[in-house]
Amino acid sequence: MMKRVLPRLVAAALALSVPLAGAHAQAPKTEVKLAVLAPSALLWLHAIAMDKGFYDKRNIAVRELRASDSPALLQAVASGSADAGIALGDLAVRAIDKGAPVIIAGAVLDKTILRLYGAKGTASIKDLAGKPLTAGAVKGGTANLLKYQLKQAGVDPAGVQMVSIANSRDRIIAMGNGQVAGALLIAPFDTLAGREGAVLLDVYREPYVQTPLVLNKSWGEAPATRPAAIAVTQALKEAAAFIDNPANKDAAIDVLAAYTKTPRDVVEDSYAFIVKEQKAIPADLSVPAAGLENLYKIDAAVGGDPQSQPFDLKRYYDPSYIAGK
Repeated sequence: MMKRVLPRLVAAALALSVPLAGAHAQAPKTEVKLAVLAPSALLWLHAIAMDKGFYDKRNIAVRELRASDSPALLQAVASGSADAGIALGDLAVRAIDKGAPVIIAGAVLDKTILRLYGAKGTASIKDLAGKPLTAGAVKGGTANLLKYQLKQAGVDPAGVQMVSIANSRDRIIAMGNGQVAGALLIAPFDTLAGREGAVLLDVYREPYVQTPLVLNKSWGEAPATRPAAIAVTQALKEAAAFIDNPANKDAAIDVLAAYTKTPRDVVEDSYAFIVKEQKAIPADLSVPAAGLENLYKIDAAVGGDPQSQPFDLKRYYDPSYIAGK
């Protein structure tokens, strides 16, 4: 009798355990509101994290909040409308200087992936002197970078007219129709410009945190939401390690081509420039001090706002999110 009853009890216990395990596995994901700009290589790690399930495996559901421009993105994170964002480095450090409740959790790009192009027929940077140019906004980080590149080549940046054209696709059109004589362009659109006859003139090669992951400080520090802040940072860190592994080259190219709706062969050029040549993606997301300091140095060199206080990396960057603590 006991021999017949025991197997039934074991089977019943196993049957009860299955729904419990299933219920645990299907616990609802924590939503993370991530502020982003228009699809480009600035968001390559984010696209990989979505495509390869790096967010899912950490039980977070990332919801994109598409910002109209970089200042709006920073404002969304600072106000708490977004939990986190992939911002422009110069705006992030200036916002922190002014007391905004944001903190950098990691460097999505620690070198610029902007390339300076001249319109078809341009021979050198000197040909841009006194002409209308675009770097997106007319002032701030990207505009300062373009002016700095001009100055390094012996062109007076005060003599050029900066034109506001936020989208890289539109900048290509503006060069083609003569509205501007040159532009800073982001991948993969820089390659498209080159194929239409635009001329590559210059690339800034020094450390430059172009896009950090920024967090709303209250959200990142609160015990209830800190695990999600760590999770989104760790997912992007895994994406960085993924793209920096040569074995994943084809997969990474496929992801950006799909995310930006760009031909694959164009994205192959982006990979060659960003990952192989510029080495712009730190595999561990760490933020180099020089990458933030150079933002200030470039700004000062072209007559921008002076740095308000001595540079202290800890004021801008908290490495604990990368460490998973």
